Formats: sequence, structure tokens, C-alpha cells
Amino acid sequence: MIEIVKTPESQANILQVENLLEDVKKFFYRIGDIKIEKKVSEMASQVNEPLYLVVAGEYNSGKSSFVNAICGKRILKDGPTPSTDKITLLTYGDDVSSEEVDDHQCRMTYPLEALKDITIVDTPGTNSIITEHQQITESFIHRAELVLFVTSADHPFTESERVFLQLLKGKWDRKLLFVLNKIDLKTDEEQNEIITFIEKNFYRLFGFEPKIISMSTKDAFLAKTTDDAELLQKSNIEQVENFIFEKLDYDTKMDLKILSPLKYLVNVFEDLKGVLEEKVSHCNTEIKSIEMFEKRLRNKRQDMADYILKYKAEMQSVFSRLKEKVDGFLNYYVNIRAIITMKFAREKIDDKFKREVFGIANPRTELERIINDAIDYFDRNNNILWDMAHDYIESEVSLQRKINEESPKRRERYSSNRESEKHTNLREYAKQFQELDGELEGARVYRVVQGGFINFVVLEGLALVIIIGLSTFFIPLGIIVAVILAGIGFSIYPLKRRKYRSEFVQRVDAISERYNNMMLFEFEKIVDRVIEDIGNRISSYRDTRWSEREEVNRQISDLKTISEQTKDFIRKSCHTS
Repeated sequence: MIEIVKTPESQANILQVENLLEDVKKFFYRIGDIKIEKKVSEMASQVNEPLYLVVAGEYNSGKSSFVNAICGKRILKDGPTPSTDKITLLTYGDDVSSEEVDDHQCRMTYPLEALKDITIVDTPGTNSIITEHQQITESFIHRAELVLFVTSADHPFTESERVFLQLLKGKWDRKLLFVLNKIDLKTDEEQNEIITFIEKNFYRLFGFEPKIISMSTKDAFLAKTTDDAELLQKSNIEQVENFIFEKLDYDTKMDLKILSPLKYLVNVFEDLKGVLEEKVSHCNTEIKSIEMFEKRLRNKRQDMADYILKYKAEMQSVFSRLKEKVDGFLNYYVNIRAIITMKFAREKIDDKFKREVFGIANPRTELERIINDAIDYFDRNNNILWDMAHDYIESEVSLQRKINEESPKRRERYSSNRESEKHTNLREYAKQFQELDGELEGARVYRVVQGGFINFVVLEGLALVIIIGLSTFFIPLGIIVAVILAGIGFSIYPLKRRKYRSEFVQRVDAISERYNNMMLFEFEKIVDRVIEDIGNRISSYRDTRWSEREEVNRQISDLKTISEQTKDFIRKSCHTS
């Protein structure tokens, strides 16, 4: 490596550039952009090296021939077909040597005094059928501090050259010198016409006319190898050499050394800013979309909670109908007339009670139906909710998901929940209404009727005895006592009926309240758990987007800082120069 820093001022500027490039390299390392980090590292490594003069152009335009003509020796392979397949860095050395740097670069040395201040870089030709050649060349442009663009007089300023120049000058703002080669094939008039053509088209693209020097690499190489001074002058290579070796003074070279990497970075920063802002916008869109989906979940949860009230009303209706049927039965059958009529009938009153109260629209059967309907409702809606979540993730967040990342398993999760929790708990709570057993209630009614009948018979018999016994001695008193006892006997059934009904209603209301509360609690728990599971799954993406947005905003802030530092340095350098 040859040190080119000679003054304290240039040393300070170079040190600033090195420090800035180090900060930029760390920034790209933090954001994980290895490709740009590598390029920044390469630019930093050549800050103290001689100026990099990159020779570029289409294949067969005469790039390698130009380098050979400069050296006066065929040190590079040239020809009408693509002959250069690597980046070749030609530097000063006491002897001619060549070594492979990597698969796409080699370094050569040659004892040419001018190479102490300039490294000539030969590149593969663009517009070659070997597309890798152009990719290799484009991957090196960031290191170019001065570009010598060779175009051939037999096909100047082609469409592929225009595209490459837009990348070279328009995007990366490289310092450019045009060399119109193969002028030995054209007359002076034709040369002038070609130069005018290039200037006009270049101006149309970039707004200024380029520096163009015409020459013949063929004549130049022949002149140098044969010491033909007249042919050397005719080749016009001395004008090119004078420009790159003499007119480019130390200060100009230093400006190029400093400004080239900085201008490259400004373009990189602008591109990256757009990418990062797009990422923030994308994160905002996804976060908004997730929040809207969460709102849909909340609305769905409210819909399901409202629908639960339908089952509550149905359950209350079952208990209300049960009490109505019991009232009807007691009023119709539990009285003196009905009991006397049925006492000697074949059918017992408990069997009749069980059949008429519990036989038709059995409350236990009705409650089981309601439970099954509720379970089916929750199963259907759980499937719908998981389908919504799955479809949302697939449509809104699929680009960010890893291939093997776990996604909502609707069927597995639905099936396991159905069997392991919802059914088991609801079936368990259904045992609460086993107290409403027709056999038990029939037995209670039978006891009420049987006890009432016995009490009635005893009282009525006693009244009869009193009437017979007292009528002999005191007829009015006997009649009065008998009437009182008869009245008590006749009032036994209404009293017994009211007592039984009161006890039955209390039991039913207690069961209804307990059962409703348990069912509502269990239903709401199921709904909340499903909504929470889905919400957690979706919110994990929202949290990820939040984290991404926070990180990208941090990157934008860091980018703004180093971008402003770079632009300030460029302004100071331009003002100084």
C-alpha cells in the first residue's frame, strides 16, 4: 500500500472520512445489511491507497487494449471477444506480477511511475453474453473514484451504454472521462460527428456535456512498442495520459478520494430511507389491520354474549312451564273431589303426576337439549373465529411468517376444547337439575295426597262421632263442633297443596338460579377463553409489528444522523475546494 496523504489538512480530512465510514459500517452491521457493510468496508480500506481509476465500457470497446497501451506492453489479454472475466487492479511494482485476490479479482503490478499515484482497474465488459461479467463490473462501481469510460467509434453510445451510464453517473455520481476509441477507423469529419452525437445524448440525460478524448489504442500500443513518435502523436494517447497523470493534481485526487465514497453513501442513504419508511408504513398498515381484527373479535364476543341470553331465557322458560304444569296438576287433582274419585282408581296419583308433569316436555330433556344447542352454537362460532384468525394471518401477515412457524390449528384446537373442557363441564353442571326427578316429585305429591286424605278421613269421622254423641245431650253444640271439624277437613287439601307448591317453587327457583348462574358463567368462560386465545395469537403479530416499527424508527433516526454528517462533510469539502 502506498500512502498518498502528505499534508496535515489532508490527513485530518482522510481521518474524518475513515471515522465516518467506520460509523456507517457499524450502522449497516446493526441493521443486518451485510452487502452494504462489505462495500463500506472496501471503500474504507482504499482511502489511503492511490486513486482508483476504473476503466469501464462494453466488451470489445478497447478497455484492456487501453491499459496495454498505457503500459506499452501487453500485460492484459485483449481481443474481439469478451476476454476479461475478473476485476484487475494494476498497481505500481518493481516487477510485473499477478496474484488472485478472490474469484472475481486479481492484483497486478507493473513498474510504471504513474501507478504510484493511480491504481488502474480493468473491468469485464458490459453488454456481454456472459451476464456475470456485467454484474462483476457493477459490483465494483462503489470503489471507483474516477471512471474512464471507453466507447468504440464503430458503435458509440449504445442503448446498453446509456443504461450503464445512468447507473454510473446518474445513480452513483462517479467522476467520468469519455474515451472515444478506434478513431483510426474514422475520418476527422466522422470523429467530430460522433463526438457531437455523444455530447448531445449525454447532455440530454445528465444536463451537461462530458469530457471526451478521442484516441486509437491500437495505434498507441503499436507506437510505444516500435518507438514510432509520429504514430504515437496520431494515436492521441498522450492527451489521455496528460489528463489522468498530469492534470489530476494532488488536491483533485484528494477531493475524489474524499467525495467519491461520500457521494455513494448519500445515494445509498436515500434508497435506504425509502425502504425504511416503506417498512414503517407497512408496519402501521398491519398494526391498524390487526387492531381492526381485534375490534371484530370484541364485537363477535359481544354477539356471543348477547346470544347466551337466549339460552338463559329458554332455561327460565323451562322452569316456568314446569311450575305452571305443577300448578295445574295440583289445582285439578289435589282436592277432595279428585282424591275421593281417584282413591279407589287403578292409577296412582304419583304415576299420573310423573306422566303429566314430567312425561310431556320433560324439563330434564328440555334442559339437556338447550345445553346441546349451546354447545353446538359455541362449536360453530369457535370454528368461525379460528377460521377468521387463520384467514387473517394468511392474508395480512403471511409475508412475515417463517415457513415452519406455528399457525392456528383450528380443527385440533377446536376438537380438544370440545371434548376436554366444554362438554365435561357443562355435562357436570347439568347434574344440578337431577333434583327435578319425576319419581321423587311424584312420591312427594303422593305423600301430600295420602296424608291429606288420612287427615280428612280422621277429621270427618271425628266430626260424625261428635254429631252422633252430642246430639243426644246437646244437639246445637254437636252440630257446631262437627261443622268446624268438617271445615278443617275440607281445608286440609288447599293447605297441603299450597305448602307443597311453595316448597316446590322454592326448590325450582333455587335450582333455576343456581343452574342459570353456573351455565352463564361456564358459557362466558368458554367465549372469553376462545377470544383470549385468538386475541393472543393475533396480538403476537401486532407486538411483533410494534417492535419492528420501533426498531425501524430507531434505524431511521440513526440513518438521519449519519446522513446529515455525510452531507455536511460533502458541503465543507466542496466549499473548501
